[in-house]
Amino acid sequence: MDKKKVGKNTKLWNEDFFLLWQGQLVSVFGDVIYIMALNFWILDVTGSTALMGTLSALSTLPRIILGPFAGVLVDRWDRKKFIVITDLIRGIFVTFVGIAALLGFIKVWMVFVIGIISGICSAFFNPAIQSVRPDLVPESKLVQANSVSSLAQSGMNMIGSAIGGMIYIAIGAPYMFLFNGISYILSAFTELFINIPRIEKCSKEITFKEDFKEGFRFLWYFKTLKKVFLCASAINLFFNAGMILFLPYSKEQVFLGPKRYGIAAATYSLGMLCASAFITVRNIKQERKFIIYKVSILISGILTLSITFIKSFPVLLIVIFIGFACNAVFNTIFDTMVTLIIPQDKRGKVFALMETLSMGLMPLGSLIGGVLGELIGITQTMRVMFFMGLVTIFMLISIKEVKDLIFYDKHNESIEELVVRTNK
Repeated sequence: MDKKKVGKNTKLWNEDFFLLWQGQLVSVFGDVIYIMALNFWILDVTGSTALMGTLSALSTLPRIILGPFAGVLVDRWDRKKFIVITDLIRGIFVTFVGIAALLGFIKVWMVFVIGIISGICSAFFNPAIQSVRPDLVPESKLVQANSVSSLAQSGMNMIGSAIGGMIYIAIGAPYMFLFNGISYILSAFTELFINIPRIEKCSKEITFKEDFKEGFRFLWYFKTLKKVFLCASAINLFFNAGMILFLPYSKEQVFLGPKRYGIAAATYSLGMLCASAFITVRNIKQERKFIIYKVSILISGILTLSITFIKSFPVLLIVIFIGFACNAVFNTIFDTMVTLIIPQDKRGKVFALMETLSMGLMPLGSLIGGVLGELIGITQTMRVMFFMGLVTIFMLISIKEVKDLIFYDKHNESIEELVVRTNK
């Protein structure tokens, strides 16, 4: 493997980052098509929102259970192999689902099993990608790198969502399943050519158990970071519980339906796409990051809550666009802040732990949303969940020490000094 240093890459669009980025581009587009087809297929076959929520929960659960262990392994072993192999495994199994659907022997339990396998692969793939990205671009370009990655995801979400409903009506779920499987395999192939620097190991050999504990210790004693991710976990719980019902909500609303659902879903991706594109070409000034961090997530939460009170399709599209544009701005500032305050040799394990914290309650949210949707109604459930999410957002932006994390400069202060100062 090429052990070149990231310092040699003075440009954002170096060959290695481009290969990583375009691989994500292909697989994200396939994911959007697959998830939309899967949700419509589950509803058509079973008619159950609870079952749809259960599938989402089962797909997420492995990432929560395995996340901390996977992060330790990512830091200890070859990150490139994790990225390539997990994409390849997902490609093979999802392609099988497509073939099974085409030949007519697909069963609901098969989809659930593949969802679990995909979740296991994601448990290793996600911290590997997050750990690798800062090593492929110079530090001065990290905000743009995170923004460009968000841009790819938002763009493919927008395109996939816009045409997904129409594709489902035109060709059905089997071909959409097959497309996603092939997209994973293509992504794995291109990732073979990425040169990823190896993590420099300390001279003292550390056992897996100690390595595992190290990630927990870093997050546990970094009180500000811990508070932030406890809030993030609750926010994900409430908003996921509400958003899991947006598809069935669209089906029961006269002014929406499957086709307009696709347009609405594409609009929130367009909002994130435009915000990410703006940040990519024009960096946010350092002194403005903290206020933008707070305002953007607050606007996003308020507008998301308002979605279920709107009965005009054009107004709904405007609200979704602005709300998710603000969400993209918040995520870019947040991701960059977190990346810069975590040492390279701890990124995999800490990113995995943070993903476990931030996503830990999402499966519960999916189950709550699905079950409450059948018990008290879809619209009422969405309103309650979005309101609780907004309350938690107020708790998040009240953590004053986040300002110190956003303004952190490793050239003037060590991570240890930052932890001590913000813990006071």
